[in-house]
Amino acid sequence: MKRPLCAVCVAFVAAVFVSLKIGPPVTEQAAPSGDMTAVYIGEVCQREYKGDKLVIYLKNVKVQSGISDYDVFSANSAREISGIICYMKNPLSGESVKQGATVAVQGSAAYFDVPRNYGEFNARLYYKTLGYDLAVYSAEILAQSSTYSPYKEMLCQIKLRLEGALDCALDEEDAAAMKAILLGSKSQLSAGAKELYRQSGIYHIFAISGLHITIIGMSLYRILRRIRLPAALAAAVSVSVMFSYGVMTGMSASAVRAVIMFALKLLADFFNRSYDMLTALALAAILMLMEQPLYILHTGFLLSFSAIIGICIFSNTVLVHFPIFLCTYYEFPIYSYLINLIVIPIMPALMCSGLLCMACALPPAGGIWGLLASFFGAVCHIILKAFELISAFSLKLPFAQWITGRPENWRIVCYYAVLLFLAITGKRLGSALKLPLITAAIVLLSAGAAGELKISFLDVGQGDCIWIETPDDRHYMIDAGSSSESGISQYTLTPFLKYTGTSKIDAVFITHLDSDHTSGIIGLLEEDEGIEIGQIVLAEAAIRDEAYYELEGLCGANDVLLRTAKAGDIYALGEDISLEVLHPSADYETQSRNAYSLIMRLEYKDFSALFTGDAEADGEAAAAEYLAQAGKGADIYKVTHHGSKYSNTQVLLEAVMPKLAVISCAEDNSYGHPHDEVIEALKSIGSEILITKDTGEITVTVRNNQAEVSVFYNSEQ
Repeated sequence: MKRPLCAVCVAFVAAVFVSLKIGPPVTEQAAPSGDMTAVYIGEVCQREYKGDKLVIYLKNVKVQSGISDYDVFSANSAREISGIICYMKNPLSGESVKQGATVAVQGSAAYFDVPRNYGEFNARLYYKTLGYDLAVYSAEILAQSSTYSPYKEMLCQIKLRLEGALDCALDEEDAAAMKAILLGSKSQLSAGAKELYRQSGIYHIFAISGLHITIIGMSLYRILRRIRLPAALAAAVSVSVMFSYGVMTGMSASAVRAVIMFALKLLADFFNRSYDMLTALALAAILMLMEQPLYILHTGFLLSFSAIIGICIFSNTVLVHFPIFLCTYYEFPIYSYLINLIVIPIMPALMCSGLLCMACALPPAGGIWGLLASFFGAVCHIILKAFELISAFSLKLPFAQWITGRPENWRIVCYYAVLLFLAITGKRLGSALKLPLITAAIVLLSAGAAGELKISFLDVGQGDCIWIETPDDRHYMIDAGSSSESGISQYTLTPFLKYTGTSKIDAVFITHLDSDHTSGIIGLLEEDEGIEIGQIVLAEAAIRDEAYYELEGLCGANDVLLRTAKAGDIYALGEDISLEVLHPSADYETQSRNAYSLIMRLEYKDFSALFTGDAEADGEAAAAEYLAQAGKGADIYKVTHHGSKYSNTQVLLEAVMPKLAVISCAEDNSYGHPHDEVIEALKSIGSEILITKDTGEITVTVRNNQAEVSVFYNSEQ
């Protein structure tokens, strides 16, 4: 059997994956949070500045509550957790902390965020994979040990010195990029730069990976051999230096993989054995997963290992990367392959120029060293600027971002089954058959499911956001905003839309112009995320105030049609699907935004839903009168005004008689939503009640004329 270790690795990886899926949730809570009296005692493993904030990372942490003295290092009753990230209240108090020292800190602890809607980033899983359970804000150091790790502190000081050299030789933007590329320090990269490189498909240039090991490690090894250092000693020195380099740069998944494979390559050379890259990769995977099984869910791990698999088997990383990109970002940069054909060959020149610039900038400024640092810095600037221009240009081309959505698991299995078949058959299968098979696999993976009506009530905190997908793949939204969550467009709405494969919203119906119903839409119009909006619909009776004119201006700037609606209007959303406006009339007059909220009833075959915004009593009365006269109710009722007792009148509830009532509100909101009176009224008419703060996203799927309801938290756990 060829490559038996690879077969063992595949079986091991599969066992790890299955155990994680059938085991308890990996994002379960690890320790008490928010306890200001708790003391966290751990070993300093990293410190860095994020903006003007000093962040200290602790591992092997003990948590103790109610300790008032500083003699904490001898305590034995503490609960142990993996690690914490401390955001220091006073940066100066943490600058003297050394790597490897044991410190006791106190502050306000909080869990990392978990997703509440599909598509959102799972910060808790990400940091748990890296070994951190909690964040501690406004942290203060109570005590620290006199002992520390001279080795780790030396690496930290070297890194700070190298970062300072780059700051001296380069401008702020170039220095931030080169720190990320050479030293793994990404905290100074601007959000715009990160997004530009991610969307264009070359964000991998900021990962410490095999390219760094090849350039630095192999160069060092060859130099040592040229000066006639024994092979064993040269290999030991080279591996030690590269291990230290990995520790200094944060030991990312790709760095760990590269260091292990580098050591195996030198070991094979020393024993005059052939080096098999796939076998080395398999051993690296086993070692890493034994240390941290959660790596199997980590994007950096998956991309790093799949890149080597793609190179070894297909001479192409894109084929293997494709499903991982779709599962992580829900979109694929169409021109990334072409861009990487330009970028990857230039990366060695950029790295060498950066290393030389950094080395020349270390001596005191001026003289020949200063001139050399300026020269190599100019080379770095030219290359980085070229990367930036190429990336920006690619995103302006037609079809730059292919938003496919997150593929279903069975599609991913089928895709990789095709790749496995191609790998096994190899050259025996002609190219005339390979191309159609690959094309079919890509189409299968990226094709979205159709034939169902879906309505999702997103958990946006204190606000409303409703997404509708029709059986013929049209997409609509009713409101999208929050008053309790900032960045709702960037962190919730856009990821959700891309997760569902929504590249175009055919129409957005804004019930009224309060920010808790509009902030997400405003964000979509202001940001360039590749989501197209066909038109925005407001009540004709909407007050022409500052919020109205802001929206009107944004619609004009983005070529989005702004339309108005009135009672009696009916919108055809698709075959057999209509959305009828029940309130307000065209001549309705009010000084309250809530009062002119659109009330709309969706009907699809035998299914119906009523959406009410923040309507007030007269609007509810008008809708109730219409429903009573028409003999219509609704299966789903989006509870008015987040469950306020000043809305949801008994006359409306008795006219609707919903099977399910959905309430959208934030936990512990200052308004007390939903009010007990509303809950009792809904129960009295026999409605099931779901509240987004308790369930996360609520999804109603209508198939075969039957409505199925699912909630996000249950589906995740």
